[in-house]
Amino acid sequence: MNVRKSFALATATLALGGGLAVAPAASAAPASTGAASQSCRQDSITVPSDRGAVAYIECRRNNHGTWQSSTQIWVYDKKADGKCVYGTVKIGNWSKTYKACPKGNDVRGERSGWHNGYDAQVTMSIR
Repeated sequence: MNVRKSFALATATLALGGGLAVAPAASAAPASTGAASQSCRQDSITVPSDRGAVAYIECRRNNHGTWQSSTQIWVYDKKADGKCVYGTVKIGNWSKTYKACPKGNDVRGERSGWHNGYDAQVTMSIR
């Protein structure tokens, strides 16, 4: 799993679990559509000083010889400071950015769907 973190104002720390309200991987994993094998893993990116957080579940499968990845993402804006928290998912040539702001308007469990690529890159930024 490749996790890249970037911050305009803070340094990120990587922590498994992170105390965030994230559904267990078994129930939150994207549904399989006939793939031969599938594995899922849960991770989170948090910012010191409680500015924001990104939590996600990444699943990977081999679909008829082609590796595919899928994510389910939660993005939290924890501070009413006029800045937004962004979580960007990139799988192969596909990418999408999820935005949480103002505080309390969070992204909860958005699914990316399956895209060709062995690994999802998840980036968190605050701006």
